[in-house]
Amino acid sequence: MIDPSHFDFEVLVRDFRQAAVSNNAMSVVESIMINAIKYLKRTNKIVQKFISNDVMLYEDESVSIWHCCFTPGLTTPPHDHQIPAIIGIYRGVERNEFYELYAPNKIQKTSEAIISAGETLQIGPHTIHSVGCLANQPCYGIHVYLGKLTGVRRSLFDLAMGERIPYTEEAYSRLMTPDVLSN
Repeated sequence: MIDPSHFDFEVLVRDFRQAAVSNNAMSVVESIMINAIKYLKRTNKIVQKFISNDVMLYEDESVSIWHCCFTPGLTTPPHDHQIPAIIGIYRGVERNEFYELYAPNKIQKTSEAIISAGETLQIGPHTIHSVGCLANQPCYGIHVYLGKLTGVRRSLFDLAMGERIPYTEEAYSRLMTPDVLSN
């Protein structure tokens, strides 16, 4: 467990790794996440190191730990992870839009979740979502995936073309969309 007087990223990684292989992994990871983001929200310690990057902090066969930053005005393309994930936000507000398949390659939006600083969200392995920042300031969080994210075959969904494509960083960047502001 994180000692609020001394936050150590190596300890956090160790705790997430142990939790990822436990019998009740999602709940255990989420409880560690809640404690970690409370500390990060209060201190913003990690912001100075990863101010504008999505950075993999650690990955092995059991867990992938990422620091994610989403900037105002852009939304990721809908995508899947094929493994469960726990998201914890420590600064800003993250918007997740959820989709379901209604044909082999077609999706439709079904719901959304707003996660503010200090909150967490669990998503299942077959969840399709897009992510954006719901504020004028960037959104910062820790995303923990229960598995090796870089070793999973994932999909992106091109809403304009109505097609499912293999996940690549190039396609992900190309499909980033500007947010549409409503009046």
